[in-house]
Amino acid sequence: MLTQLQEKYGIEFTVVGDEDLENYGLFAGATYTCDVAQIDAPDQVTTVLVSQTMYQDVRDGYAVNFFKEEAEAPVLELCETKDYVIDQRISLEMPGMARAGTAEDELERFLAESGGYVKLVLRFTDDLDTETYAEYLYDFLNSVDQLECNLPLQAKANKIYIFHEELNILDGFDASTYTVEDLRQEIEVFLSMGAPQ
Repeated sequence: MLTQLQEKYGIEFTVVGDEDLENYGLFAGATYTCDVAQIDAPDQVTTVLVSQTMYQDVRDGYAVNFFKEEAEAPVLELCETKDYVIDQRISLEMPGMARAGTAEDELERFLAESGGYVKLVLRFTDDLDTETYAEYLYDFLNSVDQLECNLPLQAKANKIYIFHEELNILDGFDASTYTVEDLRQEIEVFLSMGAPQ
């Protein structure tokens, strides 16, 4: 696995934790996953998977390190234009892929081919009414069309998730399908279920 990673990226890696070996039987075989980091950049950790059958070529998400700043910056800029967003958590993520992403790839190509997305968690002021939160979300949803990435979007208030939606912006996301009233009802459902914290 480490040899394949080195061949793939031209960089030496080391195992840094969370090792797991599962044997799925005669037909699927054994699958090994672990966290690895570049030897000279131990903070750049990614999960790697390799198996006896389906994924003999190592699958990993290391390429996010080449695009992280460029992909996250427009999302952060959008959040900073919204007074009602008091904090945000932004992270470029991707499923493991066999092809090596490189720093020479363009961000647009990387996002299209890797299945990469920018995960966003918005934090709103606590103890507001659901109508206000719905208005915030409505405004935000009508602003994301300027982004050029898919966006799993979550919103939190009072330490509870009040909204979760996968926004497939690259596939023609349409904010006009949302109304403030629909969003308010959705928030109320989240609150009534005691959404995971």
